[in-house]
Amino acid sequence: MSEQSLARVPVSVPRAGYTRVSAQALTGTARAVAAEIFGVDPVLVRAFLRDDAGYLALTIHTPLPLGETSGGAGLPVLDRVRAWRGTIGERFSNLTGSLVSQVDVRVTGVIAADTDRRR
Repeated sequence: MSEQSLARVPVSVPRAGYTRVSAQALTGTARAVAAEIFGVDPVLVRAFLRDDAGYLALTIHTPLPLGETSGGAGLPVLDRVRAWRGTIGERFSNLTGSLVSQVDVRVTGVIAADTDRRR
């Protein structure tokens, strides 16, 4: 093929093959999204994925930052976590293209909002 004929091939031509995203990559993405939303170090967050009739169900275990600098300060803990569940599902879906059926959050402890120390 000449250089001119290669230049005419559209970039959007579908190519044979497949793309596979590992469960480890999806889990890491869920951890990162939850850590960002809750404002904690990703090392403190655990994420679990399971199949839910073709959708993904996420389970997040994370400490909850409490203090004046944490998002939603002044709201009851349950209301704050409920609001963030939807945000986790939306961001995860936007990043991965996976459809999320539900997001379960288990608060594993409390940390100060300005540090990553457990209490």
